[in-house]
Amino acid sequence: MTLTEAIEAFRLDLGIRRSLHTVEAYTTALRHFEAFCTEAYQPARQMPVASLSPDMALSFVRWLQANHRVSPTTLDNYVTAINRFYRWLLLEEKASFAAADYARLQERLADIRGRRPPRPLPRLPAEEAVQALVKAAYEVPMPADPNTPQGRRATLRRLRNIALIEALRSSGARVGEIVALRRGDLDYERQAAVVTGKGRKQRRIYFDDRAWAALTHYLRVRQDGATGRSLASLPLFARHDRGAGNQVLPVTTNTVRAAIEELCHLAGLDESITPHLLRHRFATGVLSATHDLAVTQDLLGHASPTTTRIYTRLTAEDTEEAHREAREQGKI
Repeated sequence: MTLTEAIEAFRLDLGIRRSLHTVEAYTTALRHFEAFCTEAYQPARQMPVASLSPDMALSFVRWLQANHRVSPTTLDNYVTAINRFYRWLLLEEKASFAAADYARLQERLADIRGRRPPRPLPRLPAEEAVQALVKAAYEVPMPADPNTPQGRRATLRRLRNIALIEALRSSGARVGEIVALRRGDLDYERQAAVVTGKGRKQRRIYFDDRAWAALTHYLRVRQDGATGRSLASLPLFARHDRGAGNQVLPVTTNTVRAAIEELCHLAGLDESITPHLLRHRFATGVLSATHDLAVTQDLLGHASPTTTRIYTRLTAEDTEEAHREAREQGKI
């Protein structure tokens, strides 16, 4: 088996349990690995995969740093991809190196990942800007002719955008999770919804009263019962443009970002507010209110508490207050 054939087989196996996004990310890394092997040894389509050694993986990382400067995050992703590929070769008995050699490679790659600079603090939107954005969504005027097809589409776009802003603001969900929601994912008893996050893991997100009211009002005005399709299978947030016609089609993440960008312009904001900035705001607010890292991690759908811990650095007021109280009580 050649290196190119092995990479393709690895990709097929990876696709069984991993998301398309993960497969694409690993593929990009391994295409660079093919280019490196072709340049340093022999064409990947001719190179026997059994000729790979752990040293080649380490040389690949050095080659990347010398010839294709990538960000620390991208380098981490590439290192993970190579690590998983070598592990797959070992498990599939396609490697000529021993398990002990792979274990040493893991240690070296882990050391490389550990050298990355600290992650920068997420930028938080000013609270006044967030409130101005929400206000702008509500102040979009109703169409002059709401009973025409064009007027109805404009009405539904306005209500949808209000519901989108409120849902992102109050739930902390990723924009990709929001656009993937179906009506059947709603939990009316809890004012919540079940989303499928990274790694296909499901969790429940919650909406406050204002967001829930905006969302349910939007759905009532849509009158989806006329489509003849099961309501549960219909997208929660739908397209309302001429191209969609009478079909109930889901919005894309680009649609959401464009809608928010337009509302930022209408609000006269100097800096745009993105869906991910609303997620940062949510995370910081929850952690500041609860001081509970585990709860915040669950609400955000983070696989590792390490990812969530970055938000602890954003609550300087809380840590300062805790230190003051400890001093006054003679605990430190």
